[in-house]
Amino acid sequence: MPHVYTHSPRPVSGPITFTLDGDKLTVDNGRKVQEVKLSAVETVRMTYEPRSFAQKAFQTRVRLADGKAFTFSSLSWRSLIEAERLDRDYRAFTRALFVAISKANPKARFVGGRPKILWVATAVLATASLVAMAVFMWRALQAGATGAVLMGGLLLAAAIWQLEPMIRLNKPQNFSPDEPPRELLP
Repeated sequence: MPHVYTHSPRPVSGPITFTLDGDKLTVDNGRKVQEVKLSAVETVRMTYEPRSFAQKAFQTRVRLADGKAFTFSSLSWRSLIEAERLDRDYRAFTRALFVAISKANPKARFVGGRPKILWVATAVLATASLVAMAVFMWRALQAGATGAVLMGGLLLAAAIWQLEPMIRLNKPQNFSPDEPPRELLP
């Protein structure tokens, strides 16, 4: 029985339907239908992709040997302001897709998180930004600017709240298709 997953990747786009049937995947975006042979898959990458302050989103990107790639997310947009989390469907579809890919191409690589250079750069910039905010708060406290300290504290808390999961969840790692990383599955 084929596995089907449908989501709208952007607020103004139509839905994309992925149908997994054996060793092929059919991608239908409403304008054209493409068939992907899973034996051509080179790399599968899972990442955490925050979409806004309130929406957690996880993304899977599949790169083929010819350089083409497709992406699907655990978040489906209904309008400019409303998005639906498809946690259960995303989890079930990714697990079935990973097993099918590993059967069709045992040499396919399964990686989680960002590429190491991007992850390190993000972590360094985030840390530098947080330290700069803390220094700003310290200097404002020394100057007696209580309002600036409070505003800096709020901004620092919001930054930590947003940056910490982005860095922690996107740490580079390899994984087995049988056991995708729990932290990258909603």
